[in-house]
Amino acid sequence: MTGLGRLRELLGEPEVWGWARPGLWDASEAYLGVALPADYKAFLDLYGPGAIDGYLWLNRPIDGTAEEAEGLWPSQGSEERDPDRYPWPFHPEEGGLIWWGSDEENFYYFLPLEPDPAEWRIVVQGECGSWFETAGTFTDFVLRCFDRIDRPPFVARDWPGTDAKYVPYEPDTGS
Repeated sequence: MTGLGRLRELLGEPEVWGWARPGLWDASEAYLGVALPADYKAFLDLYGPGAIDGYLWLNRPIDGTAEEAEGLWPSQGSEERDPDRYPWPFHPEEGGLIWWGSDEENFYYFLPLEPDPAEWRIVVQGECGSWFETAGTFTDFVLRCFDRIDRPPFVARDWPGTDAKYVPYEPDTGS
């Protein structure tokens, strides 16, 4: 079984399907200048924007505009980066961290050092300056969090729960 298949078993069928539209990913990847990992895109194409067990928030392109891409993957630049606080550069620097998710206190990134996005590492920045780095794909990382192995020690201990679901993002309609 694939990693995505196992995640689907753990999270259940999506409440709202994620609208697989490759042109939206194309626009984002053109903005970033790199292809994003296929399993990450496939997961978000299946589930859409939302949160794994209401904790780890993920977003994806919806309209394919440059403004949206900047919002999803802001250029963080590292001209004056303090290597003691930030051990890696941020995108758009070559090999710079590319943001893909967040929770209440932590930020989740891809570390694009390899030419093949399937071989990128996962890096998590903790609230108090802690960093965690691990090998494996997006789905490998999430599955290891479910299995309670090789996961950041500073994420919520009870995440993900035994009855975890994917919580779709519901935009604020202002009403």
